Amino acid sequence: MTGKAPLVDPSRFAGMVDPQICRIILTEIGVADEFLPKILATMTEVYQKMPKELVLNRGVKELLNILSHSTNHVLGVLTGNISAIAKEKLTVTGISEYFKESFYADNYDDRNRLVQDAVQVCVSKYSLESTKGVIIVGDTPLDVKAAAAAHATSIGIASGVYSMDTLSQAGATTILRDLTPTNELFTAISFNIADFGNRAKPTT
Repeated sequence: MTGKAPLVDPSRFAGMVDPQICRIILTEIGVADEFLPKILATMTEVYQKMPKELVLNRGVKELLNILSHSTNHVLGVLTGNISAIAKEKLTVTGISEYFKESFYADNYDDRNRLVQDAVQVCVSKYSLESTKGVIIVGDTPLDVKAAAAAHATSIGIASGVYSMDTLSQAGATTILRDLTPTNELFTAISFNIADFGNRAKPTT
């Protein structure tokens, strides 16, 4: 349409929210912001129709199964995707049933505001003593920094393009290689494995 091709390397946008990514691309190819809603709608239609082979990161399903039995934790999904795309991913991977809360990026242009609003909702809804009671798990420096801006606890997971050192430098409260249920992970989220009985056997 404009004869210009934006740089769409996925790592460039890691940790950003969908509307923000689309707005950046539109700006770079000289398309007005007024087309953003149409772009997002088209993106959703294309994504829902395209074939998918989504694979969960190591440990995710096992961890969700364990935490779903906890009486002291509420599982929520917070994602930079808009809701239609996020829900499709959760359905395809078979993990949508685990999440009681969900926070999507439909009305957000930056991750910080999305995370701040999500944290405040959780603090209020579950009568938490402080924002530190909300744990943000993410695999990019922007995830970690957004958690810090919201004064939440952060766990950096080095399962993507960013290393443990990079996530540590971003200020993550805890850094892990993946979400395999381990004693270290359970300690980070204040989960008492003894309360779960024999239903979980964390690796050490």
